[in-house]
Amino acid sequence: MSNVTKLPQRPGKRLDNANCQKGRVFMVLRDATYWMQLHEIGEAIRDRFEVMDSHAAISARIRQLRGLGVVIISREHNPQRGTTRPHEYRMLSSDGDQGGAA
Repeated sequence: MSNVTKLPQRPGKRLDNANCQKGRVFMVLRDATYWMQLHEIGEAIRDRFEVMDSHAAISARIRQLRGLGVVIISREHNPQRGTTRPHEYRMLSSDGDQGGAA
């Protein structure tokens, strides 16, 4: 019988972990300086982390982040009446501002 002398280090569960979808969505929304639609969040993830996350996955991670107490507000983007109204998302900073990174 062998004894474990050293456990491998597991990645942290911090929100700024680029190795998980939740972390990528968090970092993109945290650093955004404008309202973003799902496809823009996905493009920012692809450009920044060279990973493609689906719109459904991004939407699910936004719901998870909200469940963790991260304040992400949304609004319907309506450029013209009678067309589809995609949602836009923005993260509020801890002091309530709608700004991204300074």
